[in-house]
Amino acid sequence: MQFSFHTIIIPHYPNPNEYLLYNTRSQAMIKINQELKDLIDHFSQPDYFHLRFQYAQEVIQLHKSGILTFSDEEDLTRLKAHMEQIKYSVNTKSLFVTILTTYACNFKCVYCFEESSRVNEKMTMETAGQTMDWIKSKIIKLGYRSLYLNFYGGEPLLNKPILEHIAASMKTWCESRGMEFKFMMQTNGYLMTPELVDRYTALGLKQARISVDGVGEDHDKHRPLRGGGSTFDVIMKNIIASCEKLPIGLSVSFDKGDMRHIEKLFAYCKKEGILHKLGQFIFSPIHATLGPKGETAKIQNAHCECNYEDDSLVQANRKIRELMISHGLDMKSGMSTSICPVTRDNSGMTVDQQGRIFKCNSMLGHPELSTGHVKDNEYNQQHQTFVHLDIYNQCPQDCTYMPMCSGGCRLSSFLKNQNFSTPACHKPYLNKMAPEIIKQEYQDRMAKKLSAVT
Repeated sequence: MQFSFHTIIIPHYPNPNEYLLYNTRSQAMIKINQELKDLIDHFSQPDYFHLRFQYAQEVIQLHKSGILTFSDEEDLTRLKAHMEQIKYSVNTKSLFVTILTTYACNFKCVYCFEESSRVNEKMTMETAGQTMDWIKSKIIKLGYRSLYLNFYGGEPLLNKPILEHIAASMKTWCESRGMEFKFMMQTNGYLMTPELVDRYTALGLKQARISVDGVGEDHDKHRPLRGGGSTFDVIMKNIIASCEKLPIGLSVSFDKGDMRHIEKLFAYCKKEGILHKLGQFIFSPIHATLGPKGETAKIQNAHCECNYEDDSLVQANRKIRELMISHGLDMKSGMSTSICPVTRDNSGMTVDQQGRIFKCNSMLGHPELSTGHVKDNEYNQQHQTFVHLDIYNQCPQDCTYMPMCSGGCRLSSFLKNQNFSTPACHKPYLNKMAPEIIKQEYQDRMAKKLSAVT
């Protein structure tokens, strides 16, 4: 019996002579004492024979959870089964589909990945009908039990008739089948008035996500109106008026570890009394983007932060975690399995305004990367090419983080190597951040457990 390749061991935590164990394949988290740790390290040695009886049940549980394995061969067999399960599995609980109502946008954000390939074109009623037919066929064929749509753009509220038509039609269809229906919007928030929120809530709107890059000028310099002009005041007025009607998550970008705009944003939201009324905060480093339409490999903004070997990204995420904790805000664990959807057979997908299907929003505007069209019943050859990349076979099979990343983000690979078939390794970053993230998750679990008891 031995520790799995994919088990992270945090020594002397939460107390001296205790070890916190986390398996990146099963996501099991277990705390053991020094004696049990010594037994595992010397399992086959005669001097530890008596401890095998004392800790027999614990060892069985650790093996069942994936923390321990009988041999390297068993560990690799488990890994292969895990990878195949992720690649081909179907989570029939819910089908998640992103729909672009339009590529057009009333903002001209300085780092927008769609800007180089943007066209001022809206989804038509015909394409909306084809999109809904395609969604219905997926639900019937694979047996999904609920539908979750995400309206996206461009700015989705520049084509409200299509958004409302699809939402109302699919809500009626799902309810006729006894299925749950809901939708969210990823919007810049400029047109999301409280009156519109009330109307859309009746159609199934459950949450919105709005990009806010700081306060006042900090935001406006990154996210101005297309014809020029500030946007922050209007957006925040809408958020303040609507945040008690539905969860509104904020997406916040940062560059080269500068966190001052995030600190100001937290202070502003606290002053306005909405900090703890908002939904989830999502923080993303500004990164490079694909080139213009037809010139995908001409990477734009290559100077932007997108390097997981760069220590500034580690420092930035540490600072963000500190800020979130100091303000009492919940954080999503960074240790969950996050397999690139491009390489999955039945992952969520995005339908653009022309009805083309994409497996990654960052590929929008590049028809050659489309994996099909809603008027067809099957995906195209590009879909099969992506699914069968199997990048993880190029990585060391004993890499601790293999079950989490499967070779990394395919977009990151293209931005760095101009191909989708090279691993995008985040191991240097994870080596530094994983222990901190696991410790925080352990503390959160203990706090929730204590709260449930009291």
